[in-house]
Amino acid sequence: MKRPDGILILAIWQFFAAVLSLAGVLLISLFFLPAMAWLYDYARTGAAWGLSILLFFIGTYLLVSLIGGIGLLNGREYGRLFSLYQAGASLLLFPLGTAAGIFGLIYLNRQDTRMYFKKL
Repeated sequence: MKRPDGILILAIWQFFAAVLSLAGVLLISLFFLPAMAWLYDYARTGAAWGLSILLFFIGTYLLVSLIGGIGLLNGREYGRLFSLYQAGASLLLFPLGTAAGIFGLIYLNRQDTRMYFKKL
């Protein structure tokens, strides 16, 4: 069965989101973490916790995007599931992520798209 065009569009969005997430992780690691050295006591502790939590969520989004994109290109069911998770999280990233998230949720839940992943 031929891969639908929407799958390729969603895979491109997955990899684009992963690259942006990687850029965010690098920016935080290169600029914000070293700046914590100038903070004192509770401010340093709060910044460390806040940045750690932020890095965790961005890193999780990065991994989900990569796994989802690879799975979509290979036509695997796990790619569809990870892409659904990523599309749900993308709804918070207004405006581009919201549009891509809505498209992903609608497209990946269509019957013909589900059948494409079930047959492989």
